[in-house]
Formats: sequence, C-alpha cells, structure tokens
Amino acid sequence: MTETVTATGADAAFWVVRLNSDQRTRADEEAFRLWLEQDPAHAQAYADCAALWEGVGDLAATDEAHEALKRLRTPGRAPRGFDRRIALFGGLGAAVAAAAAGLVGPILLAGEQSLQTAPGEQRRVRLADGTGVLLNTDTRLRVRFARGERRLFLDRGQAFFQVAKDKTRPFRVFAGHDEVRAIGTAFEVRRIGDSLQVTLEEGRVALYRAGGSAPLSAGPTKGASAAPTVAGAAAPVVLLSPGEQAVLAPALPVALRAVDLRKVQAWRYGRMILDDAPLGETVADLNRYGGVRIVLADRSLADIRVSGVFHTGRPDDFVKSVTAAFPVEIARQDEQTIVLKAH
Repeated sequence: MTETVTATGADAAFWVVRLNSDQRTRADEEAFRLWLEQDPAHAQAYADCAALWEGVGDLAATDEAHEALKRLRTPGRAPRGFDRRIALFGGLGAAVAAAAAGLVGPILLAGEQSLQTAPGEQRRVRLADGTGVLLNTDTRLRVRFARGERRLFLDRGQAFFQVAKDKTRPFRVFAGHDEVRAIGTAFEVRRIGDSLQVTLEEGRVALYRAGGSAPLSAGPTKGASAAPTVAGAAAPVVLLSPGEQAVLAPALPVALRAVDLRKVQAWRYGRMILDDAPLGETVADLNRYGGVRIVLADRSLADIRVSGVFHTGRPDDFVKSVTAAFPVEIARQDEQTIVLKAH
C-alpha cells in the first residue's frame, strides 16, 4: 500500500510539472485525463501537489533543494518533521528539480528579450530580478531592464506577475497607451484589442494613461481611489486594492469592480469558471486557446448566459455541455471548426 501511495504521489508531481511546462502538448493533456480517470485517488494527489507547486517554484534553485535531493537519494526513511515541499521533489528526484528549474530559467538583464506563447500554450519564467511571470495562451511580452527601472511591454495576450521588490527600480508594464506600475505585488494583465484588464491579488498597483505621461482628463469611475492630478506632473488614474479589477478602454473612464479571485486565477490551471457569462464572450475566450474553433451562426446565441467550470483545452466538451443545456445544436463540424445554431 505504501509503495502504491508513493507511486501515485510521484505521478501527481510529474503531472504538475509537465502541465505547467512550456513543453506541454495536447497529447499530454489527454494522457493526464486518462490518468485521472484510472483512480479517484489520483485527483486528490494531483490537487495536493498543485497546491504545493507555487511554494516549490523558488525552492528548485536553492541550495536547500539540492541538499534535500542528496538526502532523498540516500536509502533510508525520511526524518521526522520532513518538509512536504521537499517531499514533492523527492518523489521524482533530480528529474523534477531539473524540470522546475527549466520553468524558472533566468532572463538576461541587459537589452530586450521577447517571450512568446502559441495558442493553447502556457509558459512560466523567472526574470533576472526574481520576478515570476506566467504567460497565458497566444501572448507576447517584451522585457527591457535598466539600472533605473524595469520595463515590460505586453503586445498581446495575458500574463500574471509576482513582482520582486526593488524600491530603486519601478516595475512598469505597458500595453498600448496604458501602464501598470508596481513595486512589489502580484497582479495580472490581459490585453483585449485596444483595451486593458488589470486584476490585483496582492499589494498595490497604479494605473496610468498615455504611457504614464498624462492622466485622463475625466475622473475615475465611482468607487475608485484616484491620486490627485498635480499640475505639470503625471498622476495615476486609479490605485487598485487586492481583489479589484480595472478595465481601461480608449476614450472611456476606468471601469472598476470587485472580483472573485478564484475565477480570475482559473486559467492558470487550465480551467474557466463561468457565472452567468454571455456565450459570445465565452466562445471568444475559449477560441484563444487554439484547437477546434467555435463559431456562433446566430447572433442571438451570443446573449445566452452560461455557468459552470470548463477545461480551456477541450472545446468539444464545452459544446456538448452547451447543446445539452440550451436550445442550441451543431450546424456543421469538421477538424477545425464547430458551427452552432439555434435549435
């Protein structure tokens, strides 16, 4: 029994590393699904390892990790008080450590470097200053560090940042004419056409318009905490608090709202949590992840409200759920497209 549990934990650790890797493929996702279906205990083991993953990302590159691996490769029982974070590494030995280190590879401090993901791909990296970045599907991010500041340019897509504190070098993320500025915090930025969506999880971030060179002439949306505009100086249009999300669209005031962070974070685990969401927006979001593309033949379908938890990499499963729950049917389907119409 002990050997079975140990093997299950090792397999779960492998899948956590593999599915968080920029080498993840659709074949991996299918194999993972089959593994989950083999035994109910697999799902719990994976959930436990996934919860530990964020805590072990930094551990992979430390002397503590290497020493732990040496101890774990030595025959014998683990000592009392054994750290569960180290146990995750022990389950797979050096292979897990190498994979985790590959996910947080350093980026050169000098010059500009471009990071990119393909549709359906996610990539986790560690910047030279210690900042962690997770890129979502179809994302392009340029990194440009200098002595006085850290600049990043989100050309498209979505990224989550866990910013390393450095009061001497502001952390600035630009997307079009908008800017998100932080010192030490955790937040995500999504670029949707010419609009920008910013969600704050920890700390504080300031949002600027026109690349931070000029504030909006219009006041912020009701409920936003805005810094006063100082004559001749740039001021943020809004300061976000944890649990708040701001949307910046051209020629419109900042839209601010409180959000459920669990729903916001779902994409990092290959999920989409919907609560009365319009089908049109949901389909557009799912199509970002590549694979079979969903098309709504009838405009009226876009207003259908959808709730539930769905896998971002399984558009076929989403279509099955929609056609079963609503008066919607498949009008046409091939390897590239699923066209839906009103039933």
